[in-house]
Amino acid sequence: MRKLVTVGSVLAVALAVAVIPAASAQRQEAEPPAACAGLVVQLADGVKKVVEPLAANPPTPDKAAAPMGDVIVLLMGMTAAKCLPRPPVSAPASADGYRGPELCLSHSMAAFAGSFSVLSKVVPGAVPPDAGKLRTEAQGWTKAIGDVVANCGLPAPAEGMPTFPKPPA
Repeated sequence: MRKLVTVGSVLAVALAVAVIPAASAQRQEAEPPAACAGLVVQLADGVKKVVEPLAANPPTPDKAAAPMGDVIVLLMGMTAAKCLPRPPVSAPASADGYRGPELCLSHSMAAFAGSFSVLSKVVPGAVPPDAGKLRTEAQGWTKAIGDVVANCGLPAPAEGMPTFPKPPA
């Protein structure tokens, strides 16, 4: 009996030494899939197409609706390609096979939210938005898109991600 207790204790310690560090170790960040580089370039091009009509003086929000829809579809495609994490709706976020930086999920959700928010203001038939507020919101959205690329380990395009120009004085 004494031998069984000793062997059991040794096994318990060995299991604890093997399992606890593995469970508490930080997630290994995997390289994004090869397709992500091309998708990020397409995303940058799409953001430019949205920013141009919104940065014009006066802004022409109706011309930004279709490119914004394309950006949203592209963000969903990046999620399907595992460049971005899936939103955690019914299963844990880590169950979808995505391995990336810890804050990537919150940044990608902010990019989606900003995209839909700007789209709701530029879609044809929407109440015409205040130009200053629209520019401020678009500026925050372009920052969120840039944060996704920077914080999700995605390769940035050579010319960088587009930003919203400073408002005219």
